Parts: sequence; C-alpha cells; structure tokens
Amino acid sequence: MESDYVRVCPLEDVPAGEARGFSLEGYDIAVFNTGEEIYAIENRCPHMGAELSEGEIVDRSVCCHDHGWVINLETGEVEDRDADGVATFPVQVRDDAIWVLLA
Repeated sequence: MESDYVRVCPLEDVPAGEARGFSLEGYDIAVFNTGEEIYAIENRCPHMGAELSEGEIVDRSVCCHDHGWVINLETGEVEDRDADGVATFPVQVRDDAIWVLLA
C-alpha cells in the first residue's frame, strides 16, 4: 500500500550514476540511481560489512569498494560467490521524491 512507503529524500539528492546511504526507522539502506532505475538495498556488504553506498555502480550491480564483491541491485544476491545476499526494498518515485517500503 502506498501509505506504507517511507519518504527517503528528494530524487535530485541521488543523481544518476550515484548512491547515498540513509538510516530510516532502524534500517541502514543504500539508494542507487543507475540512470534508468532507482534501487534500495541493505547498506552492508555481506563479506565484511562495508557500506555498499560507497561502492561503484556497474550496470544493475554495485561493486563493494573494500574487496570487490558484486551485489545485484535487483535481487540483492552476491554475484560469482556462494554467499548470502542483502535485503532489497521496493522503491517508488513520486512527487519528485524517493520512497521505500521497509517492512
């Protein structure tokens, strides 16, 4: 339901090709703008806990800046490794703002 979404920030705060980290209602999330889509995932690399919002966006994935683990932004799965992934959060863009569903 639309009313369950939480406003994160204005869309302009996460320009195309960039990411930002946010703490919302007890969740640490990373919001990514690939230029085509907005994604929100848990802001913690499953390898060593680095902030994924500091990583490099490559297509629909983020490459962790610490040790190069690649996380799929759509699924939260770790690519090319047998490891647990990260949580993903549904995103809406409305009223020129980014909204996420945390529950």
